[in-house]
Amino acid sequence: MFFKKKDKAIKAYANGKMIPITQVEDQVFSQKIMGDGLAIFPDDNKIYAPCDGQISAVFEQTQHAVGITLKNGIELILHVGLDTVNLTEPVFQTVVKMNEQVKQGQLLIMYEKERLKELGYTDVTMCVIINEGESKNLEIHLTEHAVANETDIITYR
Repeated sequence: MFFKKKDKAIKAYANGKMIPITQVEDQVFSQKIMGDGLAIFPDDNKIYAPCDGQISAVFEQTQHAVGITLKNGIELILHVGLDTVNLTEPVFQTVVKMNEQVKQGQLLIMYEKERLKELGYTDVTMCVIINEGESKNLEIHLTEHAVANETDIITYR
């Protein structure tokens, strides 16, 4: 008897409106230069781990992005905002450290949503797949509104 392998899921990292990465108003993301993915316009100011994994990158200076590597080698970057690498004042607070093991649903980044807007930045948050690792049948799923820690945004085997 054969058993169908169950797909594994990467969950939404924020509550909010989802868009295809091709609609992000930045060519590095929309042209998939870093990789394929999706984006969410967060309803609030918290970004959560979409999966279990190890923190593989922390942008120390601005704290606007983190990388996560799953056991199977999938590597994701969660990047809050466009051009936020240019920020000169602290708006973001990353609450995880390099090489830390995280669980799906764990808080990764908090930020001052209103201050970011006042400074002229959007908080559209991209999830970019920079390496598919050993995954099979990797698929991106878009819905109109994502629910953090509940909505499946990427499935794979």
